[in-house]
Amino acid sequence: MTFVTWFALMALAIGAVAIGRVDVALLLAGCKALLVGLQFMELRDAARLHAAAFVLWAGLVTAVLVLLSR
Repeated sequence: MTFVTWFALMALAIGAVAIGRVDVALLLAGCKALLVGLQFMELRDAARLHAAAFVLWAGLVTAVLVLLSR
């Protein structure tokens, strides 16, 4: 699973650079934050409330940043 996550992180980083738009790059960065949080911070094994709070917080921060970048 770690290799799949690493590959997804690299693909998202390359996609963000290739597209070249700040709002899309921020959206992809939010996706990367979710992947890192759930895989490498081991939130997938945490209490569901902690994992859900992390996902909601990362989504909220990503949405605010994307809206502010426009």
